[in-house]
Amino acid sequence: MRARQPIEYEDDDKEHAEGECGKKHCFTGGEKATVPFDCAGMRQDGCVSDNTRGLAVDPQAWVNADPDPTTRPAIRALSADPKALAKNFAHPLRFGTAGLRAERGIGPARMNRVTARVAARSIGRHLEILELTHKGVIIGYDARPESDIYALDSARLLAAMGIPCWLIDGPCPTPVIAWHLKDRQAAAGIVVTASHNPAIDSGYKVFHSDGTQIRPPTDAQIENLMTFSDLPNDGDLSAVDEINRIDLGTAISSYVDAVIPSREPTDDQGLHNSWVYTPLCGVGGDTLELACSRAGIKAPVRVESQFEPNGSFPGLPFPNPEEPGTMDEAYRVADETAIELVVANDPDADRLAIAIKTGDGWRRLSGDEVGLLLCDYQLSHSAGDDRLTASSIVSSQAVAALCASQGVEHVRTLTGFKWIMEPAVTRPEAHWIFGYEEALGYSVSDRVLDKDGIAACVAFMAMVADLATKGLNPLARLDELAFDIGLYVTSQVSAHFETHEISSSLDALRRTPPRDLDGSPVVETKDWLNEPFPHNTNLLEFRSEHGSRLAIRPSGTEPKVKIYLEQFVASPEDDLALVRERCSEQLDALGLIALSWFKKDV
Repeated sequence: MRARQPIEYEDDDKEHAEGECGKKHCFTGGEKATVPFDCAGMRQDGCVSDNTRGLAVDPQAWVNADPDPTTRPAIRALSADPKALAKNFAHPLRFGTAGLRAERGIGPARMNRVTARVAARSIGRHLEILELTHKGVIIGYDARPESDIYALDSARLLAAMGIPCWLIDGPCPTPVIAWHLKDRQAAAGIVVTASHNPAIDSGYKVFHSDGTQIRPPTDAQIENLMTFSDLPNDGDLSAVDEINRIDLGTAISSYVDAVIPSREPTDDQGLHNSWVYTPLCGVGGDTLELACSRAGIKAPVRVESQFEPNGSFPGLPFPNPEEPGTMDEAYRVADETAIELVVANDPDADRLAIAIKTGDGWRRLSGDEVGLLLCDYQLSHSAGDDRLTASSIVSSQAVAALCASQGVEHVRTLTGFKWIMEPAVTRPEAHWIFGYEEALGYSVSDRVLDKDGIAACVAFMAMVADLATKGLNPLARLDELAFDIGLYVTSQVSAHFETHEISSSLDALRRTPPRDLDGSPVVETKDWLNEPFPHNTNLLEFRSEHGSRLAIRPSGTEPKVKIYLEQFVASPEDDLALVRERCSEQLDALGLIALSWFKKDV
């Protein structure tokens, strides 16, 4: 093991957008680089070697470290275009809302073997500082191209640092890896995944020893250790046979046995409802079917063209079930088989999407609607005064209202499951039963401290079975809940602006907040920047006298403003469809008003 100087963390409590951190947090040899880029120092072989011109890494050093034989000609081609070279080499990837995530390619601003090794080394150094190396690291990966290579490189680099590693030997769902981390009480977990990003992307997600995704200040501490001045190469890796392997089938079955409640097959007709399932060419299929078998739930009708893992995602340019068109193939299979329920996981199986056939066609339930139904189910199948639930501040207030009606504590958290699961670990005396975010993420078990699309799917299908015994379906239960706790209708709008336009518009709203929301007086304004660190974020929230709520924040991954809208009706009329339609129209109008607050420069 190579000797290293003691490392001290820098004070840095900022979150970073992936690949967009700008010059404030770009490091060269551990020091911040603020030199503007201009390309010079061309070598005779076509590579740029002068690292003083604003590049975070000397491209020739990258060539020397990267085992990919296509790297040298790729860099030679990039060197002919200063802007392209800067795009790949000026700013290293930084931890954003969902870890590291970017296109696969050459250089520190892209996902590749060198970037994965640098990230693994920084995690290892972080564990050395915490004196946790003896507890080891769990590593898993999805089915995208090179994910297995990034995972193996990470394991070999950590093993060479003297840190035991357990590598799950095949592409598997993120919740399976999260469960193994908690079960083995490892020091950290690494999941090589870009979740539902486009096929050109790869990613790198890191988990705490407590089983949750890393939160501030840990992300900044690891990030500050991601130095590119000394790139790890093959000589810094252990032998392949030094890595502990976990058989994929064993990894999946262990997770299913521990997390999925067992129920013997019965004559309960509700458990035998037909449904169509797609993992969207991701890794969830086999695990989901095994989970259904354990839970006594009828196996789904497969969308065969999307069942086997395929990281190129044929026919799915954006394999996110929230995106229009992504579930069309599942709808086609359901229509051909006269089935009225479609279920999808995203490619790493930590999210869940639901669609139901109605007289007007397919209706995809929103994340807020699925969240309300799952929370209702979890509440009805648990008891005690110590129950605890949580949801993000941009999600609907309906779950909080439902919990309040039953005397169950509910916590509103910052966006992202790293925050939603925080109460589950900081309140060990409480009985965690549910957490969710509107972006299709749900937690239904304290055995996995992250969103889990497999366990959530099993819970949803068990709920469908329970409702069927009462002559109800999920849409009918949503109507019942609307009469019980009031109707909550949600919507979203977003738009791209320049980063400085978003910042200046948010500053203007802080100085002069709106007096009304589409004619309804504002009765409460909350600036989440004023909350104590680390529970502060760049988000403004407004509530109106007539039940409107609006939350605004910049995206964590691109120059875009995101606006979350909600309308509450305390005592809805009998015609809920009409009331929902009116609320949606109100939210559409309010969304346009909110977007008008963000003016493009003339």
